[in-house]
Amino acid sequence: MKSNNSLFLLFLLLSASPVFAQLEITSERDDQGNVNFFANNLDVVPYTVILNFSQLQNMTTSGGGNVVAVASPGKSKVATLKPTLAGQGTNYRYGYTYLKGNVYGKSKNEPVYLIPVEEGIQVKAGHLRSLLASATGEESKGELGVFFEFDGKVKLVAPRKGVVSAIKSDFVSDKEGLTYSREQNFIELYHEDGTLTKILVVDGSDIQVKVGDVVIPGQVLGSSSGENYSGGPHVQVDVLKVVKNGADKLKYERIQPLFHTQGGAVKVEPKKVYEVIHSEEVITAELSKKELKSYQSEKE
Repeated sequence: MKSNNSLFLLFLLLSASPVFAQLEITSERDDQGNVNFFANNLDVVPYTVILNFSQLQNMTTSGGGNVVAVASPGKSKVATLKPTLAGQGTNYRYGYTYLKGNVYGKSKNEPVYLIPVEEGIQVKAGHLRSLLASATGEESKGELGVFFEFDGKVKLVAPRKGVVSAIKSDFVSDKEGLTYSREQNFIELYHEDGTLTKILVVDGSDIQVKVGDVVIPGQVLGSSSGENYSGGPHVQVDVLKVVKNGADKLKYERIQPLFHTQGGAVKVEPKKVYEVIHSEEVITAELSKKELKSYQSEKE
């Protein structure tokens, strides 16, 4: 029988999850006395879940006290408790935490990203670490994303194939001369290797995709913004990977991706100017056969 530990579980959920929970764990006991745990994922992309069993009486799991699983959209089984000795009483206590993304996701080769701007535009690269330090005096302890400055308003495009996993379009600021802002309109993409890419400083009135859409590299997502920044119009790119943080926690680790340039696949250098190119090699690298056929037919 599950112990009554509502306050403990509630604390874990409030400390680890959004206000509107995208994922819930339920349990069901079967005819053999096993307790099966199911994740109900309301989102359109996978989440990584850690179930922490703080008390197990006459029950075992394949992962010991902590079970790490990936919950696909919809309902999926993420853990099973089995009785150790048949015919004896059982008891358990658990909590759980989760983050968007797949901790087990991998790429065969290191992915290459398009600079997420329409082709032919000249952009000047920078690291968000410098903007944060300039605006707040804070020094980042880890990696931050990158940004690309340009002249005037431009179309923003998908840097990789992915599923649109989140959109924020209602942020409005009347402040001028901004250097850095923690709140931005953005479009977030989930990739097959379990990572997330956030495209930030987006014009909230001109977003051309919706959550759940599958996009391919070079596909227009919307328009740029940032005219009220001291550096002028720009786009920020933040690539995140969910990783374990100790035995029973998760966190995001930032990745500095390789961007496709005329000089090849590179980690962009601050203050260096690049011309945006969209080569077919990068655009088609992650496409399925069906997507590739559709892409080629549209070009004819």
